[in-house]
Amino acid sequence: MDKKLIKEAIRSLELMDIYLYSMSVKRFEDIDAEHYPDEMSQQNKVSISAEFFEPVDEKESARLIHAKVEFGLKFILENADSEVTNLAEIEACFVAKYHQANEVSEEAINEFMKFNVVHNVWPFWREHAFRTAAQAKLPTPIISLYKPNRKED
Repeated sequence: MDKKLIKEAIRSLELMDIYLYSMSVKRFEDIDAEHYPDEMSQQNKVSISAEFFEPVDEKESARLIHAKVEFGLKFILENADSEVTNLAEIEACFVAKYHQANEVSEEAINEFMKFNVVHNVWPFWREHAFRTAAQAKLPTPIISLYKPNRKED
């Protein structure tokens, strides 16, 4: 994480909105709150993509950025031979909309996308995953505080 680049992006970007773009919940095996396998574990995923919308007026330097963040978790069983059985999964995609008022380097935008975007959306994902699991009578997921992979600068 390059804090200098992130600060450069933060000076130019303003968070406008965060919303749920898509979601799904799937059961592959008959598990519910009364019947969870003891050996069950959880796998997590996160991916980020962005769309950049250039200003319509060439004199305008502001642009919009729609950052899509896809989250997922799977409840799985892994046997002694390392074969994995999917039991259930919850997935969601959120969009974070940013207004970019000033020019900012692509390096700074990329660093911002890796850290700040996920950090901004993470509480929405946690709430969604907990609520969806409860409504579907699936295990309460383990979703800790967001801790990005960091290299200290």
